[in-house]
Amino acid sequence: MSLGGSLSDAPAIVPNALQSVIEMVGGDEPEIIVELIDTYLEDSSNQVAQMTPMLAAGDWVTLRRIAHSMKSSSATFGAMVLSKMCEALEHNAKDGGIHGDAAVQVSGVEREHVRVLEALRGERTKYVE
Repeated sequence: MSLGGSLSDAPAIVPNALQSVIEMVGGDEPEIIVELIDTYLEDSSNQVAQMTPMLAAGDWVTLRRIAHSMKSSSATFGAMVLSKMCEALEHNAKDGGIHGDAAVQVSGVEREHVRVLEALRGERTKYVE
């Protein structure tokens, strides 16, 4: 996988991605699952929206923090490609962008994030009554 691209043949979220989340909160309360998905959708969208301005400002510390947070939360929801892309961006930001074109990485994260949003919205419908 390149630092800026996605694996087009890889799923946006791994099959049965929410199973571990369901086991953690209990499957008998679908409204909690919906709330967790909604929180991820909102928080990750806000974080992605902050990436380009932080990159333009040269705020590597904030960009690194955002990428770190998204790496972890995306993995929780099974968005493994996005998680790996955020991990690469996090490492690049840690060193001030010297390991590659951070703008290409941010663009790749933005594109992959769209795929993840679509997939999680589809999963969300399974838990809405």
